[in-house]
Amino acid sequence: MPWKAGQTLKADIDWQAQRDILSSNRYMFENHVACDVTFIIGKQRQEMTVHKYVMISRSSVFHAMLCGPLLETGPISIPDIEPEVFEQLLRFIYYEAFEPNGDSIFALLYAAKKYAVMCLVDRCLKWLEEGLSPDNVCIILEQARAFDERDLRDKCLEFMMDNGSSVFKHPSFRNLSFDCVEMVLKQDHIEISEEEVYEAMKDWAKNECTRKNIEPRDENMMQVLGGLKHLIRFSGMNTRYFADKVAADEILTLEEKLNFFRGFLGSSKPNITSLKHTKRKLRFREMERVMRFSSEGSDWLRCSGLDAMEFKSSKGVLLLGIAILGGWWENTYQCLRRRSFDVDIEIKLMDESKRSIMSKTLRTNLSVDQSKEILFDERIVLHCSWYSITLHSSTPGGTKDNKGQKIVGLADGQFIEFKTSSLSINSTSDVRCAISGLLICRRL
Repeated sequence: MPWKAGQTLKADIDWQAQRDILSSNRYMFENHVACDVTFIIGKQRQEMTVHKYVMISRSSVFHAMLCGPLLETGPISIPDIEPEVFEQLLRFIYYEAFEPNGDSIFALLYAAKKYAVMCLVDRCLKWLEEGLSPDNVCIILEQARAFDERDLRDKCLEFMMDNGSSVFKHPSFRNLSFDCVEMVLKQDHIEISEEEVYEAMKDWAKNECTRKNIEPRDENMMQVLGGLKHLIRFSGMNTRYFADKVAADEILTLEEKLNFFRGFLGSSKPNITSLKHTKRKLRFREMERVMRFSSEGSDWLRCSGLDAMEFKSSKGVLLLGIAILGGWWENTYQCLRRRSFDVDIEIKLMDESKRSIMSKTLRTNLSVDQSKEILFDERIVLHCSWYSITLHSSTPGGTKDNKGQKIVGLADGQFIEFKTSSLSINSTSDVRCAISGLLICRRL
């Protein structure tokens, strides 16, 4: 029932019958039966009447205001809480009603903490923790810091570590305060590449420059980054990315760039004490083979050329390599004479926007009717998004056309999904492809 100033309704006769204590409290609250305390709420100075006995039974602060030596007489003004939020507080005090929403949850938490309604504080915090997502975790982290709610802060940081790529790319990350960004960057376990960290921090610095009304040039970005620059693990970056991107920017000094290049070349460790050199640690299980086919063997002849497929993991994983099928030579007689052959292979991995992440060229020996496991030079952090992998070979090979699995289930409800790639020119698809499996590590 909407609250109207000075509203008093006539109580129903015998309304107390068949009601428990909470139902009776609700009836008295909504019908303003025998109210004896008046509050003036918010900037609108809206009048709300309540019952002294209820207020002092649920809050030590209201007890001090209405009973103790700090007793206030006459209407009590509460200008820092809006009427809608104060009414939510009262409904919880009277009959445990809790109907939060994202627009008012922090205002309700503030009111609950101000008046020491700790049961409501706990309900608000639990609601926030259970609703964490890439869309809201940055906002909640800021509020957790403002309210000094350390458990909620730690939950936010844990969520950000497990969903690093999604969080760092979200627009709300750019609006984090310096202190919150510092908390995040200090974490040693974040499911994100250091290249993504660097790009996110450049976006954050540009936004900070705009907020301070200064031009987002490299020298100004370096200034607003301040000590945050020291928390980016440049040593953990791909050498080519550092050379093409970081070295081209003026975020690092020339001396710092030269030191890192020496480290990449192996001639010496970077000698920059102010910058953090330890790589972020990712905790993963032992290697697993995610195989799409139930048996070996090449049932379909393909030509030499490009095979491709797309895949997506329901949770972040490390990609260690792939498994590919051996195949039939075009000449059956040669195939019968030679059960293995040497082949030049080029493998490429691309992200959802088809940007190259990894490329590997090698010469290896393939056996007919058997899969060949190929390990990459580096472990690659994959997030919950689509990736494309291409395979180009110098000789014909084989694929399976006996219904390769589109979804391969793993333990703990995790799964990897496969789909047809538009990049393939060998008539491969989600159910027939020379790429027979992935070699991965899952998070502990």
